[in-house]
Amino acid sequence: MENMKNSEVTKEKSGKGMKSLAMMVVLVVFLLIAGTAACLGGLGIFFLRQSMTEFVGDHEETKIEDYRTEIKSQVQSAMAIVQGYYDKASNGELSEKKAQGFAKEAIRNMRYRDDASGYIWVDGADGVLIMQPILSEQEGTNRIDMTDPNGVKITEGIIKAAESGDGFHEFSFTKADGTTVAPKIAYSQKFEPWGWVVATGNYVDDMNEEIEVSKQQINHELKNMITVFSVAIIVILLSAFVVSLFFGKRLTIGIQRIESHLHKAAEGDLSFEIEPKLMNRADELGKIA
Repeated sequence: MENMKNSEVTKEKSGKGMKSLAMMVVLVVFLLIAGTAACLGGLGIFFLRQSMTEFVGDHEETKIEDYRTEIKSQVQSAMAIVQGYYDKASNGELSEKKAQGFAKEAIRNMRYRDDASGYIWVDGADGVLIMQPILSEQEGTNRIDMTDPNGVKITEGIIKAAESGDGFHEFSFTKADGTTVAPKIAYSQKFEPWGWVVATGNYVDDMNEEIEVSKQQINHELKNMITVFSVAIIVILLSAFVVSLFFGKRLTIGIQRIESHLHKAAEGDLSFEIEPKLMNRADELGKIA
């Protein structure tokens, strides 16, 4: 009886040992796989976020540059029209007055952007407004001293930018609704023969709205990618847990069988037969068997 009790106690302790060994194997394998997956996933999300942030910055710079390129190309197109009518006047096909009149009306009708909100105006080098399609009632008035709410000289700055060769000028101006004052970037060139300063500009808030929409779209895509990464990591962790359970059980089941045989032998029961699968193992368990 005493031997049987001791054997049962030994089995119980050994069973606990097997459970702890199996758990340790499962834990080690799981932590190795989970740690690797977490590190790779974390690095992937980090570099993804970093690359998307850089992309947003590059996109914003590109958008601003596109806006500047757009207004510059529109002014250059208008300058080509002016040059064409100037050539006709020089060739005697038109009087200079008629050539200027045709050039003004051609530029007045020019529109760009999808909503046709882009237009071009002409100032004289002295600040007199020669043509403005939106504020035609102001044509013929001198606007050299016109300033925005921040005290920035509007017309004077545009003329100076043009006289420097060509250039951009930033100021605030009233939008087409007649009430909203918004920051604007203008581009201007000077047509020397007639003393005309041809200019156009875009409102910065419109540009910023488009940039903000693009940022939101990019951030949405980033969140979707992070979600995919997170789901992938969770799947890998679950797979790691299953794999670690499998290998843990596979490792400990052989030990448990050998332990069972040793208990029988310790109790004097030698009628058992060791499984050939254990005997044929090439590892330490096979040698113990």
